[in-house]
Amino acid sequence: MARTLLFLSADSFHATVWQGGRLGESQYFSNDANGREHFSAYLQKTRHPAYLLVDVIEEDFRMEIVPHLIGSARRDLLARKYEQFYRSTPFRQATLLQRQSEGRRDDEMLFSALTNPQRISPWLDTLLANRIPLVGIYSLPNISTPLIKDIPSDHVLLLTWEKDAGLRQTYYNNKRLHFSRLIPINNNSSFSESVSAETPRTQQYLKSLSLPPPGETLDVFIICHAKDRAAMQSHLEASSDLRYTYLDVHDLGKRFKARNQYADSDATPLLLHLLAAHPPSTHYANSEHTHFNQMWQLRRVLFVLAALITVGGIIWSGISFWQGQSYAEDTAPLKSQKDMYLQQAQQIQRSFANTSVPATDMKTAVLLARKLSQYSQPPQTVLRDLTIVLDNFGRVEVDKVEWKPSAQDAAPSPYPAQVITLDGSLTGFGSDYRAALDYLERFQQSLIQRGYTVSAKKMPLDLSSKASISGDARSKEGNPAQFTLQIVWRKIE
Repeated sequence: MARTLLFLSADSFHATVWQGGRLGESQYFSNDANGREHFSAYLQKTRHPAYLLVDVIEEDFRMEIVPHLIGSARRDLLARKYEQFYRSTPFRQATLLQRQSEGRRDDEMLFSALTNPQRISPWLDTLLANRIPLVGIYSLPNISTPLIKDIPSDHVLLLTWEKDAGLRQTYYNNKRLHFSRLIPINNNSSFSESVSAETPRTQQYLKSLSLPPPGETLDVFIICHAKDRAAMQSHLEASSDLRYTYLDVHDLGKRFKARNQYADSDATPLLLHLLAAHPPSTHYANSEHTHFNQMWQLRRVLFVLAALITVGGIIWSGISFWQGQSYAEDTAPLKSQKDMYLQQAQQIQRSFANTSVPATDMKTAVLLARKLSQYSQPPQTVLRDLTIVLDNFGRVEVDKVEWKPSAQDAAPSPYPAQVITLDGSLTGFGSDYRAALDYLERFQQSLIQRGYTVSAKKMPLDLSSKASISGDARSKEGNPAQFTLQIVWRKIE
């Protein structure tokens, strides 16, 4: 993905497009209203995410040991430190170097800031006015750490030359940035002369900070072109506490997969490539400066989600279509079978005799037949419960049973009742009519419990006032006790 790389120094400002490891042609803009107008026109054509690299003298570094805090307490602490050290600039940051291993295990922090915001703000305002997604504001020392990653030394002084800024000296202790200084190079001095003159001064400053500790060597690594190496070696002399090492700018470019050519020792193209390919996580921009970048990233996420949903929908549609084809193939035999059955049904219908009876009359006849079936119940339905009761009363002998429908006894049911006339006799009671009557009473109650309505038409013994009772007291066997019962069965819905 293409990126717009902006390089700001004390005297110049230029922009270039980076894509696929290669830098395009640089466009320079003057530090005035006309230059910013041209820069705005440039941004209208170049809408890529922007990275602003600053290489100026006005960058301050402070080492501080602070309590180890988390959450809001840590944010409040950093805010107080910012107000204490860098109240006049919004371009500030704090980097955790390490946590101490003894005592309270406090944090060793490096506070840094760009102390001349007036140099940055006009260009930043132009970026925001054109709604360019600004990823961050970086300083050259912040992005140089990958260059010393594989150097086997705990005390490294890295020297780089940027033709639009000057000689940059950056000190790393145990691969962690401690401080950096920029020395402008005038037209009367060369790169090698500036290195020869400024390196001892930086060494004396480090000694005042006890860096490196006494007895250890300061390793100076100089990024330069091969044609400048001989001049460097003639001006620089190593000592017991100072050692020089030369890093070829071409070799570094290949190592970091930069596809640009280097005509001299200017490390600006290499550093811009490092910024685009390996941007550090911390920088000087705040959330207001990176607002449009956050919106741009959100829009990209939404585009990706929309693309995924679209692809998912296409895949799902394809699967559904394939399943539909499979289902159609599976249902083809069923359709053929249905057509065959339909043809057979039509043949059977054609074989029927022609009738002139209308369909409405046939429907009426069917409904009438169903209605009549409700009025004429089968014998097993009417006599089932009577048979069960007779099985339980073995002394009841049935002489005759007859039944007939009766509309008068049907209430409250709309269907006619079945009136059963049962003629029978009781056996085994001799002349004990009281026992026979009790037995017959229990028989009637059992029928009532089964849902019948029972009334006696004739009893074994006439107990009315008009009847006469006679018998032989010497005979133990009496005549059979004859009785007649009327039993009414009603349909229960």
